[in-house]
Amino acid sequence: MAEARTIVVVGGTSGIGRAIALRFAEEGDNVVVAGRDGVRGNDVAAACIAVGAPEAQFFETDVGNPRSVEALGQAVVDRFGAPDVAVNCAGILQSGKRVLDQDLDEDERLWRVNYRGTLLGCQVFGRLMSAAGRGAILNVGSLASFAPLSLPAYTPGKHAVLALTQMLAAELGPKGIRVNAVAPGYTLSEGLKDKIAKGERNPDAIQVTTALRRFVEPRDVAEAALFLCSDRAASITGVTLPVDAGWLVQAPYAHYLQGNPIRPST
Repeated sequence: MAEARTIVVVGGTSGIGRAIALRFAEEGDNVVVAGRDGVRGNDVAAACIAVGAPEAQFFETDVGNPRSVEALGQAVVDRFGAPDVAVNCAGILQSGKRVLDQDLDEDERLWRVNYRGTLLGCQVFGRLMSAAGRGAILNVGSLASFAPLSLPAYTPGKHAVLALTQMLAAELGPKGIRVNAVAPGYTLSEGLKDKIAKGERNPDAIQVTTALRRFVEPRDVAEAALFLCSDRAASITGVTLPVDAGWLVQAPYAHYLQGNPIRPST
């Protein structure tokens, strides 16, 4: 039986991060869940044990505070040694607005968490993996990593995560470390379910914007994460993989079709 790996999921207390933590736990890996919410974090750790993790622990972590992320890295090393996988999933969302109306305090907060928090996780765990000579880092991007969504603080940050992933893949590849990312589409997390229930999102209108006419499930993203961090992806690095039910292809295709309809052949 293969020796259990150590997986760190920063932002693993809910949504996609929780699904990723549980999926690695099902593989029999040790799981470190990091985040700000102790109640949810300990619940996820307990759930990881229940589905097969030999050991799972929660560590309170604020990715907006460099010392907090550094303390997480030290705690992981003290307990497990250098981790085999680090997933940077912590992030906050934004409501749509125009660039000229972007509040600078909100902009700074999103950059501090979404981009710099990812950078800190890459730095702390990249250094540990470099010393060990192996490892895989997975960042969580977004459709906004590829498309100019009307989220003027969130979108540039997710574009930056894509570039960071590529740069790190080049820097860390010679040290035996792979760096990839996933870019989730409309994911049916608790947050989105709540907005649908409140009438703030139209599920039918969202699904028709995807080629597969469906939402992404958190488990779908977790499966992609598991693959990219496994030996099955041994030759894959620097990739940001959309997990979006085909939103990125459907949107331009449908808009082009409106002005250039395909006419029945005669």
